[in-house]
Amino acid sequence: MRRFLLGRTGVVRQVVVDGLGRERPTLSPSNHFDETARNLIIRYAGRNRVEDGLGISVNFLHLDCLASEVRLKVDWDATLTVLADGCYRWLGKHLRGYEKADPKQLYRLFVETAGVIEATDQAIIVCFDRRSHNSIPREAVLDREPTPIPWLDGRHVQFAIE
Repeated sequence: MRRFLLGRTGVVRQVVVDGLGRERPTLSPSNHFDETARNLIIRYAGRNRVEDGLGISVNFLHLDCLASEVRLKVDWDATLTVLADGCYRWLGKHLRGYEKADPKQLYRLFVETAGVIEATDQAIIVCFDRRSHNSIPREAVLDREPTPIPWLDGRHVQFAIE
């Protein structure tokens, strides 16, 4: 959004962001018209130490972390970041003692682990190798009631620990 300020000649860019841990949206004026809104907000969050969760989500879940050559529109990028954050929150909610864990910790302990994925006509089977944190997924209900997933042609996802 472009605005004019009293006592200043020229146009100023104004970025409005909601969800930074404050009751009201944050208004961030800038004269950097070539910078993306995403980069302006990351700079703002870093300078003002606004909600560590924003930085964690952007730095860990953002597509640019996977491949810097991938450039997508900010809207699509933000949507995937929020979706991935929701998936990790869901996982943490189902793992006793990890309800408040950040996505990076959940990834390191439970996702980035050795194992085998087998796809059959009826199911996708995820077999985890034995490790110290396997007792936690065993206690969770992740492996008890498989739900058919429509975009996997109705297959179930099953979890097993070898």
